[in-house]
Amino acid sequence: MIHTDVLIIGAGAAGLMCAATAGYRGKKVTVVDMGKKPGRKILISGGGRCNFTNENANPDNYLCE
Repeated sequence: MIHTDVLIIGAGAAGLMCAATAGYRGKKVTVVDMGKKPGRKILISGGGRCNFTNENANPDNYLCE
C-alpha cells in the first residue's frame, strides 16, 4: 500500500504547483494524470510563445501607448 498525504489529480500547471508547494511543506505527494507526460501542455501552450522571460522587456515590446 502506498502512503500519501496529498493526492493531486491533474498534472497541469496548477496541479504541479500544488504538488511542489505541498512537497516543500514536507508532505508526501502523489500526482495522477491521464496524459502521457506531466506538464506537457505547459510546454506547448501558445505554440511555445507563452514561455518567455521579461528580463529584457522595454516599452517597445508592448502594443499599447
